[in-house]
Amino acid sequence: MKKITFAMVIITIALSFSMSLFSSPLSSSPLLANTENTRTEIRDKYLNIMTVNKPQYDMVKKIIKEKNNVEYMFTNEKDISEFKYSEDVLNNISNMDLFIYSGTSFEPWCVSFIDELKKGNLGIINLARGIRLLNYDNDNKENPYYFEGIEEYKIALYNVKSAIQDRDPQNRDYYEENYSEAIKEFDNNIKVYQDKIKSLDEYKFITLNNDFDYLTKSLNLNTIHLDNHEIAEFIKINNLDPKKIIIIVDGEQGTKINLSGYNTIKLWRYYGDMSFDDLILYNVKELSKWAKQKETTTSSNII
Repeated sequence: MKKITFAMVIITIALSFSMSLFSSPLSSSPLLANTENTRTEIRDKYLNIMTVNKPQYDMVKKIIKEKNNVEYMFTNEKDISEFKYSEDVLNNISNMDLFIYSGTSFEPWCVSFIDELKKGNLGIINLARGIRLLNYDNDNKENPYYFEGIEEYKIALYNVKSAIQDRDPQNRDYYEENYSEAIKEFDNNIKVYQDKIKSLDEYKFITLNNDFDYLTKSLNLNTIHLDNHEIAEFIKINNLDPKKIIIIVDGEQGTKINLSGYNTIKLWRYYGDMSFDDLILYNVKELSKWAKQKETTTSSNII
């Protein structure tokens, strides 16, 4: 009996050893399967991103497309300016992966808001990082509307891309490709109007405030800021040709000044339902219409 039992033990050990040698990796221990699942989960990391406004949301969408989740808090500028945050809002955003904001006085509440956020795993992204901000004339107050500027917009979009890449390095190339695609499309859209914008150098653009400084500097427009004089007196003092001036008016705020009889153009410093690149393109298109008008006038005179 002892000999038979010993032989059976030897056979059992041998069979177990051979099964371990020839078993398939796919049918190995549950621990290995769980490790594979963990790797897949890391590779397909899903980010939750919050932006302050819809145009910032549109910037994020250009980078992530349908990957990840992005939400926004506001559309209207007035709502942004007057926002009073609560504990619920702080908790909601504290649970996000990324919080993206303009980094200027465009969100006057953001400094204290960020101080009260529970940082944890939350990444806080200042879109103005690396942008040279302008101040209003004779005032140390910053001009927050940098997203109207061509190069400024590109820097902000780069900041979005970099922040997302840092949080999801496994998909770094994917985000890089989307960024390059967005920049190329933006440059091509602006390039269409390049010659027309250059032809506006004979005009003097009168600005009623500094809100459009980033745009006018990007396009190298010849501008002069209206001071406290009446428009007619201002034109006379500065020896301007009334036929060669164009007054920039804010599309949302308008103006209380009587501008009848003068060339005016309505531009938008911010438009909540329009992405920043579309906002820039819209303003460029409006400006280019004056070049077209000039060409038509010249052709008519020749005829």
